[in-house]
Amino acid sequence: MKTVNLPIKWKLTLWYGLILASILVVFSSGVYVYFRNSLQKSIDAKIKSLGEVISSSITDTRSVSVFGNFERYLENVLGKKPKGKFIQIMDRTGRIGARMNDIETETLPSSFGTLERALKGEIVYETIERVQPRLRMVTIPIMDMDNKKVSSIIQVGTSLEDFDETMKKLLIIMIISIPTSISVTIICGYFLAKKALKPVDQIRRAAVKISSRNLDERIDVGGRRDELSRLAQTFNEMISRLKDSFQRINQFSIDVSHELKTPLTILKGETEVALRKDRDNENYKSILSSNLEEIDRMSKIIDDLLLLSKADLKEMKLNVEDVALRDLIADVCVDMKIFADNKDIVLDVKELEDVKLKGDELKLRRMLWNIVENGIKYTRKGGKIEIMSYINNGFICIDVKDNGIGIPENDIKYIFDRFYRGDKSRKRESGSGLGLSISKWIAEAHQGIIEVKSKPPEGSLFTIKLPM
Repeated sequence: MKTVNLPIKWKLTLWYGLILASILVVFSSGVYVYFRNSLQKSIDAKIKSLGEVISSSITDTRSVSVFGNFERYLENVLGKKPKGKFIQIMDRTGRIGARMNDIETETLPSSFGTLERALKGEIVYETIERVQPRLRMVTIPIMDMDNKKVSSIIQVGTSLEDFDETMKKLLIIMIISIPTSISVTIICGYFLAKKALKPVDQIRRAAVKISSRNLDERIDVGGRRDELSRLAQTFNEMISRLKDSFQRINQFSIDVSHELKTPLTILKGETEVALRKDRDNENYKSILSSNLEEIDRMSKIIDDLLLLSKADLKEMKLNVEDVALRDLIADVCVDMKIFADNKDIVLDVKELEDVKLKGDELKLRRMLWNIVENGIKYTRKGGKIEIMSYINNGFICIDVKDNGIGIPENDIKYIFDRFYRGDKSRKRESGSGLGLSISKWIAEAHQGIIEVKSKPPEGSLFTIKLPM
């Protein structure tokens, strides 16, 4: 079965119309029933009152026989001739003793059940449907004051023609007014919904125009301060984030191209030089060794990019085990001492906490290696790097402090970006340019963080915080 997709403005309009229709039908039905019952109670009260006045003037059944002129008798009792009424008096056997009929009906049959109930002393109300117009009648028993028995019965009826006409007019009014009200509401609701959703369509058209080539465009929120303005503002913020992401992706592509182009250029240049003339074995070995270094560099870049790509896709899993932090830091410092000695840099290992934590030892080792290597890379010859660990607020903290060139304040928030370089003019360094990005991911994978404080040219402090 095919689903019909209506515009939101039509859905809102139809819902408004359906809700209003339900309310009007329920309300009108209640008014109709209440008005009918109230009007009927009023009619019952009037004919009962009339019957009680007449019955109080009759003392016994013998009085009925003297009603030579019943209509004049009623005029004397009631003060005027009743209009539109049917009145008759019967004895216990149902024989009619007197009658006054001001209704267009010849006979008024009384049911046996009504008479039976009246003889028991009950006042009986009934609606006579078998005649036209319909009649509402009350049957009132007249009690004999001596033996406390029903001596006679009086019946008073009135035409329901006015009642039926009134209810018919009310029903016609409801039948006309309800559809009219619903139609007017649907028409007005449609235009109101269309007007209310017009800014949404403006937002849609503006969003369609925005692409990766014009991310500087923004949706105009105007002077509104409502839900739609907040929606437009949210779109604008999303576009800003997309712009930033596109810029970072473009910059990342440029950096990757640059990082891979440099070793390829070196490989091509050295190979061309080697082919220009014959060389001895030593020269060929030197060229091949240089080429191998560049190939290793490209392989490291590709491996690091593959690792970060898997991390982004949540495909990289940690091999969690108990890791002795003190031994891990000591091993990394022993490995890095060779690189530090080449630059005449002192690795000063301070106090280390003898604790264990849950984590992937190889990745934690790589994280610390990258941080220390970064410190060695940007510390001047003859400088110093201090390493220590301690516990603070439930975290195991590892400080790597150097007295190198430092990091400008504006660059600190970008240093963990892939291939980011704050100093564009500095010479090409060894490594993939992804070390700090990988370190940040490893820390976060262990529910930790890496904080950086730096003050050029005094040096930098990297603090690794891992949960106990």
